[in-house]
Amino acid sequence: MFLKRIELQGFKSFADKTIVQFDHDITGIVGPNGCGKSNINDAIRWVLGEQSVKSLRSGTNMADIIFSGSEQRKRVNMAKVTLVFDNTRKVFDSPFDEIEITRQIHRANNEAGYFINKTPCRLKDIQELIMDTGLGRDSLSIISQGNISSFADAKPEERRGLFEEAAGVAKYKKRKKISLQKLEQTKENLERLQDILDELERQIGPLERQAKKAKQFLAYKNELFEIEISVLVEEVESLDASIREIERTILEAQGNQVEQTRMLERNEADIDALRQEIYQLDAKVQSLQQDYTQAMEESVQLEKRKVELDEKRKYTLQVADLRQKKAALNEMRQEARYEYEDRKKRLDALRTEYALRAKTLAQKKEQLALDQRALAQARSIGQQLENRMHIVENMIRQPYQHQAGVRAIIHARRSLEGIEGTVSELIVPKDDKAVAISNALGGTMYQIVTKNEESARAAIHFLKKNQSGRATFLPMTVCHPRYPSSQNKAIAASVPGAIGWANEWVDCAPKYNDVRDRLLAGIFITDTLENANECAKRLRYSTKIVTLDGEIVHSGGAMTGGRNKSQSTPVTLGQERDELARKIERQTQAIEQQNAKIRQTERRNEDEQEQLIALQIESAKLENIVLVKKQKFDSLQDEYDQIAISAGEEDEKEMDDSLVAAIADIHSRIDTLAAQMSALRTTRMNKGKDLEQLETSVRGQRREINAILQAIHQSEMQLAQHKTKQENALDRLNADYQMTYDFACTKRKDIDIDAARERVRELRNLIARLGNVNLDAPAQFDEIKERFDYLEHQKQDLQEAGEQILHAIDEMDKTMVEKFTEMFDKINAELDVVFKSMFGGGKARLSMVDPQDVLNTGIDIDVQPPGKLIKNIQSFSGGEKALIAISVLFAILKARLIPLCIFDEVEAALDQGNVERFARYLSHFRDQSQFIVVTHRPGTMEQCDTLYGVTMQQDGVSQILKVLLKDAVSYAHGEEE
Repeated sequence: MFLKRIELQGFKSFADKTIVQFDHDITGIVGPNGCGKSNINDAIRWVLGEQSVKSLRSGTNMADIIFSGSEQRKRVNMAKVTLVFDNTRKVFDSPFDEIEITRQIHRANNEAGYFINKTPCRLKDIQELIMDTGLGRDSLSIISQGNISSFADAKPEERRGLFEEAAGVAKYKKRKKISLQKLEQTKENLERLQDILDELERQIGPLERQAKKAKQFLAYKNELFEIEISVLVEEVESLDASIREIERTILEAQGNQVEQTRMLERNEADIDALRQEIYQLDAKVQSLQQDYTQAMEESVQLEKRKVELDEKRKYTLQVADLRQKKAALNEMRQEARYEYEDRKKRLDALRTEYALRAKTLAQKKEQLALDQRALAQARSIGQQLENRMHIVENMIRQPYQHQAGVRAIIHARRSLEGIEGTVSELIVPKDDKAVAISNALGGTMYQIVTKNEESARAAIHFLKKNQSGRATFLPMTVCHPRYPSSQNKAIAASVPGAIGWANEWVDCAPKYNDVRDRLLAGIFITDTLENANECAKRLRYSTKIVTLDGEIVHSGGAMTGGRNKSQSTPVTLGQERDELARKIERQTQAIEQQNAKIRQTERRNEDEQEQLIALQIESAKLENIVLVKKQKFDSLQDEYDQIAISAGEEDEKEMDDSLVAAIADIHSRIDTLAAQMSALRTTRMNKGKDLEQLETSVRGQRREINAILQAIHQSEMQLAQHKTKQENALDRLNADYQMTYDFACTKRKDIDIDAARERVRELRNLIARLGNVNLDAPAQFDEIKERFDYLEHQKQDLQEAGEQILHAIDEMDKTMVEKFTEMFDKINAELDVVFKSMFGGGKARLSMVDPQDVLNTGIDIDVQPPGKLIKNIQSFSGGEKALIAISVLFAILKARLIPLCIFDEVEAALDQGNVERFARYLSHFRDQSQFIVVTHRPGTMEQCDTLYGVTMQQDGVSQILKVLLKDAVSYAHGEEE
């Protein structure tokens, strides 16, 4: 049997699971009206894809087919029907010998399920499986009384579906419909595709030009990249050498300017001092001049008296007697002796004074030498401080010489996003806490603060690309401060020598407070290591302690200390520079004070030297005078001795030497004043010459200082220009090529730099002339061109596909015409035979309404029952119409094998004779087709091999009872006997 069994559960009146087994060719289903026997037919149609709720007689919703309950039974929530087919004859296009088709529906969500051999599938899959098997909904294989009536009354075009199903062209027709839909979609796609192609074609031209410009631009840029890196490296090197030379020149000029300024200041101070000394000398000379004039006046008066006295003595010597001459010579002799002794005493005094002054000057020169050595030592210390200052300033300008990664990022910070700076730049220690803060920070002072993690990742990528070393980055977004507990704060504050928490002793911008506190809020500062140990002990070694000298007591108790040759770090450099500046200022003041002291000593020594020279001159004069006075005294003594012999011995009378003493005194005073004035004038003259020389020197120094300043200014301008050029070159390396200078050096090529510079200028001019360049144009052009070519290919494919579809449609049309015509002729040939059997004579034939349009023509049935001339089928009775439709079905069955026919009271409109004739004809198809007949006509029942009785013992619930006809007949014969 083709249909082996039906399994129903919850479908309409079959509330319980019911299995109907089909073991014979003709199976009858009987039962009273309303028992549910037609529900078996509906179940089969439902499983095979019926979607019309009206055709299934189930209300308005598909869920209405689920058993809805009765007075004795509750409703169920699911309907499920399974059809089991024998596919050994391969009616279905499937490799399986048994096919199970299941359909179910749930009341809760009205969700349907379809299964083939218990595998979920689509309704479409079931429809494709039964297509052209004779089980389609348009065939007469599953018919009811209503279908028979509608077939007879149908229009010719409506009848066509029955014959298409019989001819097996339904699948071709469906494929043609699908092909036509695809063809229409292809046309629509072609239209849309053509619109897109037109639009793309409008874009391709401009984009192609832009792409050529962009490629030219990239070619220029690539060539520029190849040579400009070497040019930039050469330029940076050249500029760096020039910058160092200019800086050296500026440094030397500044040193020279400082020295010249100091000399100028010293000379100006010397000029002021000389002017003051000259003024004082002039005042002294003027005062001495007044004294000298007065002494000269006194001397003149005394000399007059002396001349008068001498005249008297000369007269006495000429005219007086011997005794009077002796007395006169005696007076003259005593005056000469007085003058001689007086002058000799003065000479001895001058010699003594000279010796004392010479000794004092020698001592002062020794002290001056000591002062000069002290000055040289002070200058050496000052130079050392200046050298250290120069080193510190260089370290401040380049604080990351040993941190290659940090140095590379700081140099390239302008071309990188989100670089805030290093910790040592952003956090500045207060007062004298630099050493403590530096050691508190440790290696974290070199960490680079970034705005976020993305900026840190970009900077790391930059370092990797340029092979510029490593660096540690601290994103501000992840800086979460960790503060000590209030208990630890109180304990630390109570320790002797406590300074405070490290974050309290630094300055920073407010936005870096979290960075500051993240690094330093948990570190405490004390004054000494002993107090640090005590503090750590009280805090149970849970906190890092740092001293002002930089010793560290780590959390856990480990200690770090000692001193390196240089403890300078980026954190301490600022404090060291300020301290050096103060030391340099103090040393400069000390040098100036020593210089002033030396200059004052030198001036005093010069004055002493001049005084010694004046003493030597005066001594030399006095020596001559003493010699003259001695000669005069000796001469007078000889004369006196000669007269004394002649005049005889007598008592010498003491001379009144008041006038001589007065004259001697006044001459001594005059000589002293003259010597002093001479010395002062000589000093004044020398000071004047020194002043003139100093003023000349000062004017020269000022001109020289102005020239030095002018040269420094020019050098600074040149330095600024060179640094700007160098920064521009470095920025170009960073911005244009994402390279550090060190990495660029590795890419440098051995080329003619002058020619390369010229080519760089040419390339830049060429790039400038290109104007605005869309660098995405090549990719956009390639993308659009690729898309255009692809769509053009798609267009060709669609056109070819359209042609293939048209060709396939033509082939299908040809096949459908052949199959339909062939089956139509077969059915037409069988119909006349069947009609005569069913009607007991007459004739019947099928005709095409439009034989020229086989694919769409309607089908007319021309019948003529015996003894009647009626040709219009509409004029027949209902029973005749049913019999005509049954005749057509039987003709189709004879023309084509249909594995299963289900009749639902199709003979209800026939009289008893036609029923018997119908039933007898069914037996002609035994072993050819399987029949399931829902009937209540005895004539039909007699031809059935098996009868299933449908009863409704409970209200609303159908049950099945199976009876074999031969058993029923035997039972009936037994009853009759």
